[in-house]
Amino acid sequence: MLKCKSHLPKLFYKVNKITYGKGLRLIGWPFLFRYPKASLEIGRDVSINSSFFSNLLGLYQRTIIIARGEGKVYIGDGVGISGSTIYAREEIIIGNHVLVGANTKIMDNDFHPLDAEARNANDFSKLVCKPVHIGDNVFIGCNCLILKGTEIGANSIVGAGSVVSGKFPENVVIAGNPARIIKRENH
Repeated sequence: MLKCKSHLPKLFYKVNKITYGKGLRLIGWPFLFRYPKASLEIGRDVSINSSFFSNLLGLYQRTIIIARGEGKVYIGDGVGISGSTIYAREEIIIGNHVLVGANTKIMDNDFHPLDAEARNANDFSKLVCKPVHIGDNVFIGCNCLILKGTEIGANSIVGAGSVVSGKFPENVVIAGNPARIIKRENH
């Protein structure tokens, strides 16, 4: 496992006004970027894996975390992320002790307008955005797609390769395309 020994990524994050807590561990060089009116905040003891050798499932890319426009990304304490994309134009909140599996994509928007005329004209005023909230202690398996408007309750598990859209309560296992509840955990 190759840990990032350089202070350059963290220096870039500070210059870009990305806030992060103590114990941020970078493996490889993740790409984190905040647009001027956006906010990107990372809690304590977060691990971000971006090296192809940092996760034995195989990473397709470096981790990319973007807060665009007036978007907000908040990542809680003790989170682990591997080769994933988190892309917010409105709001993505990830709770404490969440594990985000290799190659997962989390986005609060459709990335392009759905209306063909708006898309062809690059009219992003018609882009649909809805916040994404992921509760504490959630485990998201590899290769998942978490779509706009999704809420995942605390202590839940998302099966590998799932396409998740909608609201899910605490203590459930969800999986599939589209994801649905396949098991309820009793706590």
